[in-house]
Amino acid sequence: MPTPEPAPEPTPEPTSARRADALLRGLYRGLEALYGLESGVDPVAHLHPVESSAGAGREALVLRESPDGLEVALAIDAGVLRRLESVEPARALMDERLADTLPVLEGLSHLLYVAEAARRERPFSGLELETQAEVDKLALCVLNRWERWPQAREQYAALVDRLFYRFRLADDLGPGLRARYQRANRLALGFSRQLGATVERGEYGQLRRLLRRFWSASMDEKRGLAQMA
Repeated sequence: MPTPEPAPEPTPEPTSARRADALLRGLYRGLEALYGLESGVDPVAHLHPVESSAGAGREALVLRESPDGLEVALAIDAGVLRRLESVEPARALMDERLADTLPVLEGLSHLLYVAEAARRERPFSGLELETQAEVDKLALCVLNRWERWPQAREQYAALVDRLFYRFRLADDLGPGLRARYQRANRLALGFSRQLGATVERGEYGQLRRLLRRFWSASMDEKRGLAQMA
């Protein structure tokens, strides 16, 4: 995938900005490690902070066809990025930071999925991107808690509630996008029930196998996996 030309930097970046870049790269590499991928993509090279008047937490992956191939820009609310500058990577996935980390994770999930789809010359849909991002957010939150077992098991239901029940869509979404997000949410919720049984039993290896199976599945296969629980 072509990488956009980075803007010239006349002065060194502040330490806090470098920390935010490191956090984005760390989360992205975490997704790659989960799925056994090496996309070769630097998420920071695609990052475009956007000052949003619609409220914090917004993100979007902008795709554009060019003579050189597919160009990708990862737009993330600048306020979110500023708040993450002061966050230690180990705490980015803790409950008190999720309001800012989750939209970033969603954008990174989109970026990885598109990069791999382009590499494999595999088509994808908007619903597929959104459904996978919902699962990815849950996956990294659970795996981040796994070392503190049984805290992962105890917090799983709370994570599912926060991600799939206590979410709020932006007021300015059109009916088509709103329906897509709601459908993706329901599919990810269905799959979370299958994951929940694995978390309850403490089967780390099986949890990773299920997540990898879902990631590699087509949209029709994802629907089937969401309905198996």
